[in-house]
Amino acid sequence: MTNPTPGYLITLLENGAYLGGVMITNDHGIPVDFKYTDSVNPTKVQRIIYGSVLEQYIRNHVIIGAISKEIVNQPSFYVVNQHQLYEIQEANNLTLISVQRTQFAALGEKGTVNRSKENECLLQGWNDPHPLRVIFGSMPVDQQEHIVKDLIYLSKHMDLVEPLERLETALKSLRLDKE
Repeated sequence: MTNPTPGYLITLLENGAYLGGVMITNDHGIPVDFKYTDSVNPTKVQRIIYGSVLEQYIRNHVIIGAISKEIVNQPSFYVVNQHQLYEIQEANNLTLISVQRTQFAALGEKGTVNRSKENECLLQGWNDPHPLRVIFGSMPVDQQEHIVKDLIYLSKHMDLVEPLERLETALKSLRLDKE
């Protein structure tokens, strides 16, 4: 059995420009692959002809489409922000989850999982005082169980949320460097 490798994926809108990136880590949170896009600045004509679907098109097809083609080391799954989970999932054939910190009381033993909904659970990680909220989007329950086992394993060695925060900071830094 190989150790799970999480991927962290994000798209941002900064100062009217869209950009995105992905960071694949090993099971200790150390980056093994990092890709990002240059800023995408839609023209006035593009804003008119794409209308209300412009943002969705740029994020899902231009940015994530480009990034997903560049990934050499395919991750076990991708962690994304909750607000992007469903829109990215619908447009791309990627295994996506959202992992968030909570302030809930500890669930008990490390590795405990509490199902709150069909597509959501609380997971007591090994190094977290509070459980993590895991959202699976529209992923079937049988696929979720494998990812939960991977997350329990990973929580022994790494912070499951922090790499997404790190990726966002890196992308914002890249954007500022180009201004």
